[in-house]
Amino acid sequence: MYVPSFYRWRPADSDGEASWEVSFDGAAMPVKRVWVDRLDPDDQPEEVIVPFAEVIQDRLGMEIMRGCTQGCRFCQAGYWYRPVREHDPEVALDRIERQVEQTGFEEVGLLSLSTADYSQVEPLVYNLSEKLSERRVSVSLPSLRADAFSVGLAEAVSSVRKSGFTFAPETGSDRLRRVINKTFTNADMVRAAEAAFSRGWNLIKVYAMIGLPTETDDDLEELARLAEDLLAAGRRAKGGGKVQIKVSVGCFVPKAWTPFQWQPYAGTDELQRRIDLLKGRFKRIRGARLTWSDPREGALESLLSRGGRELSATIERAHDLGAVFDGWHDHLDLDAWKQALADDGIDLAREIGERDLGATLPWDVIDAGVRKGYLKSEWRRAQREIETEDSKWGHCYRCGIPGDGEDTQLASATLPVIGEALGDDERPKVAAYNVRPEPRVPPPKSVRAQPEVYRRYRFTFSKTGDARWLSHRQVMDALERMLRAAQVPVRYTECFNPHVRLSMSAALSLGHEGHAELFDLDCTAPVRERQIERANQLLPEGLKITDARPLMPGAKSLGKTVAAARYRIGAPAEPTVWPADPNGLPAELREGVRRWQLLDDGSLEVELNARQTDGPMVTVRKLLPALGIDEHQAVR
Repeated sequence: MYVPSFYRWRPADSDGEASWEVSFDGAAMPVKRVWVDRLDPDDQPEEVIVPFAEVIQDRLGMEIMRGCTQGCRFCQAGYWYRPVREHDPEVALDRIERQVEQTGFEEVGLLSLSTADYSQVEPLVYNLSEKLSERRVSVSLPSLRADAFSVGLAEAVSSVRKSGFTFAPETGSDRLRRVINKTFTNADMVRAAEAAFSRGWNLIKVYAMIGLPTETDDDLEELARLAEDLLAAGRRAKGGGKVQIKVSVGCFVPKAWTPFQWQPYAGTDELQRRIDLLKGRFKRIRGARLTWSDPREGALESLLSRGGRELSATIERAHDLGAVFDGWHDHLDLDAWKQALADDGIDLAREIGERDLGATLPWDVIDAGVRKGYLKSEWRRAQREIETEDSKWGHCYRCGIPGDGEDTQLASATLPVIGEALGDDERPKVAAYNVRPEPRVPPPKSVRAQPEVYRRYRFTFSKTGDARWLSHRQVMDALERMLRAAQVPVRYTECFNPHVRLSMSAALSLGHEGHAELFDLDCTAPVRERQIERANQLLPEGLKITDARPLMPGAKSLGKTVAAARYRIGAPAEPTVWPADPNGLPAELREGVRRWQLLDDGSLEVELNARQTDGPMVTVRKLLPALGIDEHQAVR
């Protein structure tokens, strides 16, 4: 355990260099990181929490591997989370199937630092795709390296949904890629992109960084040339058809416990110059789009990523000055940070500048497992553009993780192998594919045709309590998810991105309760009471399906059927009272009121026209101000 009060940081001064001191007898120095030797499926939750408000990754996530030994020299996680440990693919498959049934998610993400390096990735993805495609549930992978690209793998994950394909080359320069220890080439990327475009993809996303150590303007030019070559590959594969390349560049931020931890942040002015260079270059590339991050944000991230204890007061001061939710661009307040740094006498240029290789660093109190000497040797190899192979496949570089590779725990081949093997010349270059003879191309998949529509059902549901703060879109997503999980016999749209064929009635205003909201659903078989009961068990509190009735063939849609909306509005605050009739309203409102009734409890029940062909359409939002009710009273 790391107990901060047991250790004292002595900054560099005229008396000597910075250093750590132990202030409690018996405290270990440094504090060693610990990790589990094997991944136990019992440590993963049997059931998952399902959010009903939209979240960052609105899908079911399943960890299949922990740790990465690719050795990308900028990546903190790759050094911190060693050694590699993998989950059993059969266990992962079983758990994913059950959680899809429980949650109704339409997408499953196989998560790790480098999913393509999971030794059983093809058997797991192929079997998952086979089992989930009938439910129109797709499988997604994090961004792939070009040397790990497999056409078979790509086709398996796109059997339900075919969206953009993502590569993370980090730079467009083969030379600079050798510096950071990513050893695939632009030619590998072009070859992979051409294969993807020829199999139906129209969009490829490319993630890159600027400001990496030793980067030059020539390296930036190479990124633009790579975009041009990818577009040319797509047009060849499409016979001149339309393709798109989206390139996103972020600013390199040096991180602790990496070979680049001593390197400086390139600086906001210099990085802005490089961004401007790229912007000018990409303007001349038709079909390519460039986006970029703010170098000022990168400077702040660089400060925080390598800061010492003295920054704790600065962080608190920035918060007091208004720095809250900085991750959201519209909330970022760089002036608050600038003032906080000035108040605490922090020299930003020095903090984000180059560190001495022999200096004691603020994070040296923690032993991540990887030796500092190994990180220094990796920096020297980076300067000489020398590759360090992935140690997972047998070559140990003595990085400091004990066991000479024996700590690596690969999964057993517990799932059946599906498909035909690729020839040697078609195999991806990643080391994993050289040590396991797994198939690379799944058999042709023909998703079974959906049954014909048995009947369209009209559902009635209520939205009360806290559920009234869910948006119309969030309610629709929750209903779709729970109908799938309850195994209601829904029919899906026939397109690249299938969804439940569900049609909602007019949106209820946010914050309003509804007792008789409607949606129509195409069903391929009769809807059973047990399915409605199951859906209600899964819906969030406040949402409840109250009725489901089959419609006659040819019945009008909700948009043509719903003629009015009935509202009950609570008694107003004294001394206001509701008028006895709507005659005092402006004509454009009065003509849209179909019913007006004062109730014994002082509330008002109104029926407002909701069909354009029947006259003016009136909303409660327009009605209440006309009755003298201000916005704050209306919310209550």
